[in-house]
Amino acid sequence: MIKKILLIILTLIIINSFSTINNLIIGVEGQIQLYDITNKEGAYNRYPDVSNQKICSYVFLIAIVDYSNSGEDFAISTNDSDAALTLISTNEYGSVATILVRNKTPNTYTTLINVAFENNQNINNNISITYSCEYIPRESMKFNVITSNNYKFSIFQYAAYIHFTDFKYQLSFLNTSNLNAAMTIDRFYSNLVFVRVDFNKNSFISEYTLSFLFLDSSDQEYTVNITIPNLYFSKMNAIEKDITFNIYPNQTDVIQFGVNCSPVFSITLNETIEYDPLFIEDITSYVPTPSYEIPGKGTTFIGQVFSPYSIGAQINNSLTTIYSNPNLRVSNTFNFIFPNVIVGLLSVPLSLNSTMFSFGFDSNIQYQIFPFYFKWDLGFQYIFSWPFGFESGQNSNYSLKASFLKPSYSPNVIGRCTLNNNGNINIQIDNRINSSLLPLELESCKIIHLFEQVHLLRIKIKPTYKDMGYNIFIHINEDINGIFRQESLVDAENNIYEIVYDFKGKGLQFLSIGDSTFKKSQNYYLNRYFSTNPFRIIDYKAPIILPVLIGNITFLRNYIDVTNKSVDNIIYFNYNGTQAHSDPSASFSLFIFNSNTTASSLYFNGLKFATWNSTISKYQIKFKVLANTRPGPLSFFLMGGYQSSITNNMFPLSSQLFIISKNFDEYGPIFNNIEKFNSPNEFGWEFTIDDPINGFDYGDIIVRGEMDSSTYKFHLTTQNLTRGDKFNGDYKINITIPNKCASQNYIITQVKLYDTQGFSGEFSAVNGINGIKNVFINYLSDPTINKLYKTCSGENNGIDSSPPVLTSFIPILGQNSDATQYLSFSFEAVDIESGLKDKQYPIVYIQTIEAQTLECESSIISINETAAKYTCTIDLPIGFGYNSDIIFSVYGFINNGGYYSGYSSESLNNLSFLYTINNMIFSEIVQITKCSTFHSFDSQLWITGRGFNSTQQVYVKYDGDSSFDQIIIPTTVYWSAMYIKNIKPTDKPFIIKVSDYPLTSNEFTVIPIVYNFIYPTPTQTPIPTSSPIPTNKPQTCLGEPVCGGPKQGYCSSSGCVCYPPWIGNDCNSQVIIIPQPSTNTSEPSTELPIIDNNNNQTSNSTNYLFKSLISIVSLRELDFNSNQVNLYTFDKWIYTPINNVKSQYFTSIQSGDLKSTNQLTTNITVTLEWFNQTTIIQFANNNITMNPSSIKYTIEITEYKFINQLNSLQLVMSALFESSTSKDTCSLKEFGETSDGDNSNFFKIQIDDHSLYGRFIKRAIIDSKVSSIENQLLDSKMNSIQTPSVSQSFIGITIPNYKQSIIIDPDFSVLIDSKSVSNDDSNSICTSNKSKLTSAQLAGIIIGSIAFAAVVIISVVYL
Repeated sequence: MIKKILLIILTLIIINSFSTINNLIIGVEGQIQLYDITNKEGAYNRYPDVSNQKICSYVFLIAIVDYSNSGEDFAISTNDSDAALTLISTNEYGSVATILVRNKTPNTYTTLINVAFENNQNINNNISITYSCEYIPRESMKFNVITSNNYKFSIFQYAAYIHFTDFKYQLSFLNTSNLNAAMTIDRFYSNLVFVRVDFNKNSFISEYTLSFLFLDSSDQEYTVNITIPNLYFSKMNAIEKDITFNIYPNQTDVIQFGVNCSPVFSITLNETIEYDPLFIEDITSYVPTPSYEIPGKGTTFIGQVFSPYSIGAQINNSLTTIYSNPNLRVSNTFNFIFPNVIVGLLSVPLSLNSTMFSFGFDSNIQYQIFPFYFKWDLGFQYIFSWPFGFESGQNSNYSLKASFLKPSYSPNVIGRCTLNNNGNINIQIDNRINSSLLPLELESCKIIHLFEQVHLLRIKIKPTYKDMGYNIFIHINEDINGIFRQESLVDAENNIYEIVYDFKGKGLQFLSIGDSTFKKSQNYYLNRYFSTNPFRIIDYKAPIILPVLIGNITFLRNYIDVTNKSVDNIIYFNYNGTQAHSDPSASFSLFIFNSNTTASSLYFNGLKFATWNSTISKYQIKFKVLANTRPGPLSFFLMGGYQSSITNNMFPLSSQLFIISKNFDEYGPIFNNIEKFNSPNEFGWEFTIDDPINGFDYGDIIVRGEMDSSTYKFHLTTQNLTRGDKFNGDYKINITIPNKCASQNYIITQVKLYDTQGFSGEFSAVNGINGIKNVFINYLSDPTINKLYKTCSGENNGIDSSPPVLTSFIPILGQNSDATQYLSFSFEAVDIESGLKDKQYPIVYIQTIEAQTLECESSIISINETAAKYTCTIDLPIGFGYNSDIIFSVYGFINNGGYYSGYSSESLNNLSFLYTINNMIFSEIVQITKCSTFHSFDSQLWITGRGFNSTQQVYVKYDGDSSFDQIIIPTTVYWSAMYIKNIKPTDKPFIIKVSDYPLTSNEFTVIPIVYNFIYPTPTQTPIPTSSPIPTNKPQTCLGEPVCGGPKQGYCSSSGCVCYPPWIGNDCNSQVIIIPQPSTNTSEPSTELPIIDNNNNQTSNSTNYLFKSLISIVSLRELDFNSNQVNLYTFDKWIYTPINNVKSQYFTSIQSGDLKSTNQLTTNITVTLEWFNQTTIIQFANNNITMNPSSIKYTIEITEYKFINQLNSLQLVMSALFESSTSKDTCSLKEFGETSDGDNSNFFKIQIDDHSLYGRFIKRAIIDSKVSSIENQLLDSKMNSIQTPSVSQSFIGITIPNYKQSIIIDPDFSVLIDSKSVSNDDSNSICTSNKSKLTSAQLAGIIIGSIAFAAVVIISVVYL
């Protein structure tokens, strides 16, 4: 273990130390100079190598510079017996030495290093290094632990982050005493430990204990124990009787239907899901994906099995096997291997240091139309598919022949290439040259951050290349798309290149510089030497961002309803580390998980990047949540820089974005009801596409001939419907062929169907897909469903084994108006026997020595019974083929008799057709290729491309403009990128171009990303507070399931917090959307009817199911004992409409001693506002969420003349709820405190399964200050009504003595409850209990049923 630790230390120090080399001062007098180039951070002062030991090791680096350039060898020595010295890099300018020091116990040391010429010890120098070893201080043992809350299962398998916060130095290796087999310390940097948990069925417990071992300064070992949750142990047990399991196909012997399309299983859980239950294939640890939920039918999880399987579920906290098939056998009939390749003997030298060669083979093994790749050993590769290389025959008996270019000169006798994993193909190189004649030297590399994770690399290569006919390439990170050539050349004289490259979550590891002509390359690694005279490195340090320091997360809207609609949102957060927000390389990004998320797509696609919001001093990221996303906390991760990320599972409930949706759909469209039709000249498939929630959007289907690879492509949208709609619709694809044809199978080889939210159903006969997305899931037991055999008449089933013949082939190299080049091809083919197959389009391939390939798909100019004329044109990318030979080939001629032909470059040459050109020009043009993300309210933009300079301007044409009216001078300019400001905010695409006439770039269209945010009501200036405002005490979470389950709410420390539209102290009531009630123009009362929707009634209908009445009853002055001393009722109101949802009512009273003549006029103004949708308002410094279909009363009372300064004022309101039926009904009243944080009282009157709900905030604006008030239920004092079908409550809002004015703000809504009132409910009144009613209550019933509004008047009598 010690050796492993030392190797890690050595590697890290060597890699990280090179950043100091540029600080060397070259040219000091004396032949030998020594420089300590050790990375200073953590190198000299260290804790022991292992946490519970006391031995330290060190690695130091010394640069030895020989200023005489003598080339002499060095002798190096030290006075330290624990130090080992090694020279790791030597040339004529000097050397680099590593000093490995071991076995140091806690103390301070100095090591002396002596260096001399080996043959002349008199010429020498020395350097001393001082360093220390320290115990890990026990008093500084402080750490933060962040563990997963397991809201939802994620492919992100870190169970805990452990951050040791107070140590001065980096810990090296943490020793543990009980590391469970399921746990792995996966990563460790900056004293942050990443603990990974994998599935272990033999240790299925809810949590593990991780014990770290440390040694203190008394040499006493001690243990730090940390509890780690098991990610696979759910907080929710499944109930076996609620599980429905299906497998497709349900059989033991299965032949894969498509690549990776093994059997698929579904588990539907017919119960409310609060957390993800555990379902797992416990042999492979495969966890099925939650895919969709059809209302009322439960959530469905879909998974896949490849071999004998055992599906386990967590039941009663144990892993229980619920389904298994130990006899399952899955096989396939795929054969994606070519025969051995034979390299042709013919080599044709071309003009520019390259030679054409060919290889091929004959095969009688059925070709299954699979793609294949060709790759040179330098990493150049291209993925081909049919028809490339297919020279003649049909798919069960064919010849393949293809031509490529190899170098005419190389330091290697043999060049190696690969064709589709068939092993290396050795290619003889005709001329060998001395590799020393091929210097590949990097002179400098500068890395500049542009935006997001996009960087500019400015690379200079030593100009010795220029005189040798090199074709330089630069390859980054072995990325197949990261090869750059002539198109990136800035300065040909000095060999300077500029590359714009997106690090995409990976950062930069290394780059290769090579030559495609001579097939040689050299790697240059980040932070390592590439020059010793002077010392130079690729100096780039990615910011180290600790995910545990991300905090204070909030959202623009913490609850969003995505039922059948996408919603835009913003996440805000702080980073509490040392990284300054002004550092542009400290990029934060957001990734949202869904069923499309795989390990390979995690870091590359869908990242949304943060910007700094200086107003609130937080980072922010704008993003979209798709319609019908899974309810509950949104699954996402935040990524910091290139190496650290943290999921929402690590954050508390207060930092979650809660998704509300009646639907859940992350499963793509699938086929249903497939039928084949087959008439003499037309055949095809009719099918239904099902996507019952999101709906089908578009799709692409490819059908191929099994014999001749003839290809038919179909693009489907809802415009192609023959019946139904996007949720369940019928479509038809048909193929028409002539009378002359060959009998063969036609096969659906590829399908991609997308729903309106981008989720896909897929199928491929030759490419691997995610098998759970198979569009043929309903037909996995029928492997012929995608095949249709077309029988043709004629001899030998219509087969014509004489393939088409190419009769002419004319390439033309042309130049476009912007100085770029194009290639145009005209060619003809004949087939006398059966004619050429219509709607089949041969492809011309254009290749360079690096296997760069362009495909030019032809179109048919004319076709008759025996011949066809074709043409194609393709624009050439800038730099393509420059200083290189280019060769052509053409493949894909198919006759009506099932045979095809094609022509390699060699074959074209043999027919005396032009097959190569080499006069490609390198155009010095200005070109825009990409731009940064632009949001509709942005004003800045990065433009990337080539040919930019500081004299250019950017011209902008907005939507609706007839010309480029805006001219912008860039603020930052590189040759390949420029930055502009002052773009006008726009949500429409606009066009830009770069110009310093006469050179003008292409016109580039910028498409803004448009977000439609629903902002909460703007925050008002805080109102002063006169006294502490009370908060509601914590409450017990109620309900079965608790808080209504995960889709309705969650249990917090204060009680149930409900997701809209759910409400109540158990989240089991739901706000009802009702029409806006009619306005009462006489008084500020509101009648909220719940009508019978089955009878198409309006809000004014007299036929109702339930009806409620809310009114203001009176104003009372109370003494300090709460006894009434004055009573005011309201006889007349003045009504004023404000708008269609807001009305105002005014009245006044004479306040003061009723016997006095010195009374005061007190005005009462009541504003009623109706809310059609969820709205956040602000009242008394508090954000309040108004539910849809709710009515808010804002009541303002001016100065009141109190009889006594100890008296208070009480506003009495009445709320009455009535059912249209009195048969078999029950009613119930509740009054209490809310638990969702708005610190209010609530009352609820429930009859059967409907309720009237009122909220009374415990604060008011009194004399322009926020003050507390008291809300009181007055039913016991006012003889309120409660019968099984009619129930009433009186609420008194008590305001303390004031001087100027008061404003109070209650609101009301009607609900539907998950559970009806019954005799079992405490304090309920049901029809069977009529005897409990008093005579006064019975009188109230009669009054209520005769004149609903008159109840208020009767009630006042009892005051």
